[in-house]
Amino acid sequence: MTQIQFVLFDVGNVIVRATHAITWAILEDYGIPPDVAVQFFRNEDYADFARGKLTGTEFANRLGSRHLKNSWLGYIELRAAHDAHIYIVDDVVVNLLDGLKMVKVPLAFVTTTNKWQTMREMQLIELEKRFGQVVRSHDIGKTKTDEGAWPVILKALHWQDKDPSAILLVDDALANCEAARRAGLQTHQYDPTPVVGVQKLRAALREHGLFK
Repeated sequence: MTQIQFVLFDVGNVIVRATHAITWAILEDYGIPPDVAVQFFRNEDYADFARGKLTGTEFANRLGSRHLKNSWLGYIELRAAHDAHIYIVDDVVVNLLDGLKMVKVPLAFVTTTNKWQTMREMQLIELEKRFGQVVRSHDIGKTKTDEGAWPVILKALHWQDKDPSAILLVDDALANCEAARRAGLQTHQYDPTPVVGVQKLRAALREHGLFK
């Protein structure tokens, strides 16, 4: 197994906790039926928002007219309902990142995110200032599972001419881990269960020789 020289972390459900159910509940309070409310995140416009192909205003307009079938919910209501689903920083994980920094392991973050999510994340924690570079899908035009995404990500991280197997990606989504493995990275699928997930992550980092 190649020695890990660089650790990448996902952000949502690893560094910050989020649940779509919060947004769905808010929409239901507005009178949106549950089977329609779930479409907030499950549509191609949301994916294109994450790729930076739509502005927040364009996404809100399409969301209301195409997916929620509701004409009176405006940008402010939709944005607030969206942002509420990202609700807290996981301080236990952040403390672990501090530990990695102390043993001088290079860190960066790779996240499938849109501009609303980025602004909400920055309200909660300044990752780039505190830990290292953040590569965001809306900046590079690709989500982590898109065709050709990982060469773009590695270039953004200045790792395009180095061995990808020396990178460990920590991500809660299986599809993201699978895409990274196909690109040659090592991965750890993060378990978002409180306490248990961090224990498993710490054990995995020890196995890679990053913690004693």
